[in-house]
Amino acid sequence: MEMTFSQTNCFLCGLDISQNVTEEHIFPKWLQNKYDLWDETIVLLNGTKMPYRLIKIPCRQTCNGEYLSKLEGRISKAVVNGGYEEFIKLDEDDIFYWSAKLMYGMFFKELTLNVDRRNPDLGKITTPEVMERFRTLHFLLQGIRIKTQFTPVKPYSLFIFKVKETENPINRFDYIDNYSQQVYSMRMGDIGFVICFEDSSLHKEMHGEYYDRFQDKTLHQMQLREIFARVVNKQIFANFVPNYLSIGNNDHHDRVVWVNQPLGEVFSEGSPEIFAHALRAAWRDFGIELEDIYLPPDRIATCLEYEDGSFIDIPADLIVEFKFN
Repeated sequence: MEMTFSQTNCFLCGLDISQNVTEEHIFPKWLQNKYDLWDETIVLLNGTKMPYRLIKIPCRQTCNGEYLSKLEGRISKAVVNGGYEEFIKLDEDDIFYWSAKLMYGMFFKELTLNVDRRNPDLGKITTPEVMERFRTLHFLLQGIRIKTQFTPVKPYSLFIFKVKETENPINRFDYIDNYSQQVYSMRMGDIGFVICFEDSSLHKEMHGEYYDRFQDKTLHQMQLREIFARVVNKQIFANFVPNYLSIGNNDHHDRVVWVNQPLGEVFSEGSPEIFAHALRAAWRDFGIELEDIYLPPDRIATCLEYEDGSFIDIPADLIVEFKFN
């Protein structure tokens, strides 16, 4: 298994597919069908937009038609037929692999796209050098095709929430990522989740009690985005590098991945201003500016809880409802 960036090599296993080329929709067909995404566009790193239907990457027939197909089948069955109540029954590793494939696939795709279509000499949106930061994630992604057991903890933290569905059917799907911190969030109907891909379960272990307060609530889309921003902010101040040891990691054996957790102070004390910027980035689609949510030196707006800790229940189609804590 090798991480390659050629359009004649499979994005997942790295094998040459020049004689047997297939393409994998990064956002699968079932997802595009359910949420009418075919003609909708996604914003790339350079600020340009691209239709979801065109976001495809090279994939070996076996990886596409067997391994990825089985994974997509499990995810789609839960999302299409059951929503939140079925999604929370899924194996969390399946959600991890599926989400990681989407984020990794997006940046793999941007290796082929010009940063400026009018001036190809400026290069691609991203580069192989930038993609090197995804080498560990690509290693973990092999669990899609190689039976993998993580021990003693998961390499990721996953938080799943029930979210409110708006009356506008176009607004049923949403996703946001922060590739530098490897944090990802998606909303599908009444399903919402936030995942940090390479934190060795530290967010779950150290901050899980806070996020658990919202497990029996139904979140507004802005509240899910705020939780995403909170995970991003914590990860910005992480003092550890992911460390994994694989046993039996070739294409013909099951493997065990030992997930090492760091000792000591794994998260530095944060900065209110940096968190405010992370929150503003997460709320950018709602027309909210930094001055709307940040009162220096340390007051930051929240739409999750009032000062007494009670939950802010925001109507589904209301956009702004937050308080300064």
